[in-house]
Amino acid sequence: MKGEIKHRWIFLAVITVVGFSIDFITKHLAHANLTPGVPRQVIGDYFQLLLVYNKGALFGINPANWIPGMPVNLFFLIFIFCAITFLLLYYKSLKKNEILMHWGLALVLPGAFGNLFDRIVRPGNGVVDFIRMGIPPDTYWFIYNIADVYITVGVGIMLLSFFLEGTPRNAPRTGDCRGDL
Repeated sequence: MKGEIKHRWIFLAVITVVGFSIDFITKHLAHANLTPGVPRQVIGDYFQLLLVYNKGALFGINPANWIPGMPVNLFFLIFIFCAITFLLLYYKSLKKNEILMHWGLALVLPGAFGNLFDRIVRPGNGVVDFIRMGIPPDTYWFIYNIADVYITVGVGIMLLSFFLEGTPRNAPRTGDCRGDL
C-alpha cells in the first residue's frame, strides 16, 4: 500500500476518541433502554439487541474457568493496561508508510479503552454487551458490543498488514532466482 500516515499521533488520538465515544454512547443507550436478558428484535430473530453483562472477555473467555478463585476483574484490568501499553509502544515503532498497521492499531485502542472503562465503572457487573446475531432458533454468535467490533476488525487489519506490508524491515528482497542452485 502506497502513501503514509501524516500526523500519526493526531490520527491515533482522533480515531481513539471518536471510537471510544461511539462505544460509550451505544453502551449507555443499551444500559438505559434494554432489560437484561430480554431480546429486542431489530431484524427478526437474526439481529437482536440483548443486554448482558460479560464478566469474561471477547468470545466469553473467562480465566476463572481455568483457575478457580481468580479475581477476574483485576486480571482483565491488568491485562488490558498491559495490552494498551504494548500497542502504544508498537505504534511508536511504526514507519509512516505502514498504513494498514496504523489503522489496525488505531481501531484496537478504542475497543480496549471502551472495555477497560466498563471494568472500572462497573467492577461487579462486567462489560456491557448488547448485539446478538445468528440463525434462530439455536445458532447465535457471542453477544458483543462496538468495542469488540473495533478490536476484531483492528486485529484483522493488523493480520492483513503482516501479509501485505510484512516484508521484514531490514531483509533484502528476493529477486530473480535463475542460476541459484
